Amino acid sequence: MEVLNNDIIFKNVFNAKETLKRLLKETLDLNVKDVDLASTEMPVEKINEKRKILDLVVYTEKEVINVEVNNAYKEDLYIRNFLYFCKLISSNLQKTKDYTKLGKHIQLNLTWNLQRYLPFDIRQKKKLEFYVKDEETNQKVFEDKFKIVNINMDYYLELWYSKNVENENPFLLLLAAPTIEEMDKISRGDRLMEKIAKEVKKLNFDPKITEEIAFENEHEIWANTMHSRGIEQGIEQGSKQKEIEIAKMMLKDNMPTDTIVKYTGLTKEEIESLK
Repeated sequence: MEVLNNDIIFKNVFNAKETLKRLLKETLDLNVKDVDLASTEMPVEKINEKRKILDLVVYTEKEVINVEVNNAYKEDLYIRNFLYFCKLISSNLQKTKDYTKLGKHIQLNLTWNLQRYLPFDIRQKKKLEFYVKDEETNQKVFEDKFKIVNINMDYYLELWYSKNVENENPFLLLLAAPTIEEMDKISRGDRLMEKIAKEVKKLNFDPKITEEIAFENEHEIWANTMHSRGIEQGIEQGSKQKEIEIAKMMLKDNMPTDTIVKYTGLTKEEIESLK
């Protein structure tokens, strides 16, 4: 069974306000009264620009938070997440037209294999925070506008492997739990965590979700194979007709439009025209 390190499972569990608020409290120490989910599709500004759908974009009273689940090693993932985070900030700035009114932007990365992206030892670190700093004074600048937080999920996963889960944050252990059985174990006695564990089980038996996961896994394998053959450029150019055929099959299986956009590169308008 898939657990919360699967981004599709994660997004479906944390699309509710109650679970989102708990996630922000446990990872960012934010106690917020209300949260709202925004569109996760980033605007495309150039014809040859690849579309990107973020995992979650959350608005609180004062912050805009991009949550990303990074569960597989990709060489460019670390810089790619950073660049899309910058694009999210830029997009929101265009809406306000006023630098002083731009809310604080936080990217929360729940990352497995985090050590592979960094040149220093982080194996015993639970959380890493990155800011813009002045080179001479080493003082943080723009702290009220910008922050990246990485939760080192391998730290919590190692606790499960070593059976040393006592005295650690149970919610973060729940996020890192490698099996449903471990999720059940750590969630006992906590109403919301028990609810999350039950929802994960339910999603694993939802035909639409399991089909979406299977499609994503097949797409990932195919993309990695094509990359290893050195024809990534050809993939990006692609065949329009092939994208259309894939979209038609996904529509037939009642898959969400956002998912079809993510895996075909077609626009929402193009997909609507196929219905």
